[in-house]
Amino acid sequence: MGLLGLGRRALRRIPITHRTQLDLHALQQAIREDRERGSKPFCIVATTGTTNSGAIDDIPAIAEICRRENFWLHLDGAYGPSVVFSDTHRHLVRGIELCDSVTIDPQKWLAVPFGCGVILTRHSVTLQQAFGVSTPYMPKTAPELPTDNFKVSAQWTRRMNSLELWLTLKLHGRRAYEQHIDEQMRLAADFADWIGASEYFELSAPMYVPILNFRLRWAASDDELLRQHLELVDLVTRNGRRWISETRVAGRSVLRMMVISYLTGEPQLADSESALTSAVDELRLPATTQKAHPTAGANREP
Repeated sequence: MGLLGLGRRALRRIPITHRTQLDLHALQQAIREDRERGSKPFCIVATTGTTNSGAIDDIPAIAEICRRENFWLHLDGAYGPSVVFSDTHRHLVRGIELCDSVTIDPQKWLAVPFGCGVILTRHSVTLQQAFGVSTPYMPKTAPELPTDNFKVSAQWTRRMNSLELWLTLKLHGRRAYEQHIDEQMRLAADFADWIGASEYFELSAPMYVPILNFRLRWAASDDELLRQHLELVDLVTRNGRRWISETRVAGRSVLRMMVISYLTGEPQLADSESALTSAVDELRLPATTQKAHPTAGANREP
């Protein structure tokens, strides 16, 4: 919104459901309220694979709202859309073809070096309308040749970052990415099972992609939960061999673990499980038999 010149105040944030997805009822109410006060909503931004929780919105339902309202549907797909490489899991982003534009960061799940970003759109003419510049000193492209990037983006003479993705696909192909994604989904699901069976931890959000949110089962208050999480993260990550983090999902402190490196396998997950258990023992936190959170355990991959 800032780059478009509209200002961040023009962005309307929409609440989420207990499954960390965009609340469709709240979305439609916000549209009505905006119009009643004279604002003109024109675009909805859905998400596939949020950074914090990995949540994936209900794309077909949001697309139907956009069709009915004549809105542009943009999909923030920095992480999640790469799942289309997997025949087993591509249903998670069902409806992606209905979006007007999609952004993807290949350096996330496609193991491409940082700096390569992708935007896809069904309306290529809008890119030329926005970025096309005609000057007498710029080269003239023959109609039968591919469109130069300077006519459809702000890249101009910047380096060809897309070469990294193109070369990786040419070298390894779709099948290698499918194996990579399927294996990481399996590893994350196994870790989620370990969390679900733990006497110390519970899942705090559904697993959509290999990003897991979990928390300590016992805490006297939210402040106490935050303090314990921060202490635990420090113990687990102190030697630099593994990485988890503390973050907030739905306003509450959670621990976040992500399987994303192609070097991660079962030995690394077993080491992380051992480190988490040792950290709890070192902090002398109590185990509990209280009932797990409603989104824990079986609510993996909707």
